[in-house]
Amino acid sequence: MIEQTNISASDPPARNAMLIALEIIEMIPKDKIDFYNDISHLIHTDYVYKDHSSLQTPHNWIKLQHIMHRHIPAPDEEWKEKIVDVFIGKTKS
Repeated sequence: MIEQTNISASDPPARNAMLIALEIIEMIPKDKIDFYNDISHLIHTDYVYKDHSSLQTPHNWIKLQHIMHRHIPAPDEEWKEKIVDVFIGKTKS
């Protein structure tokens, strides 16, 4: 017997890691070249080759999360707080 998954209209849609990465890359200050390059590399060497549904899986979010933790270990500046808010889905840029 197959179990049914109850999804209600109030459940938020799954987020696409590439769309969030593209949103974040636009918010990175120009002097944070390594951060920009790491996200750009992820987008151009990995995310562009995946379909929409696979970009919603935890595996792809973990890749972006590793970059976020490397460059923003603590959101101690306003630009970092804004990027973290976008990453966690609290706000949009």
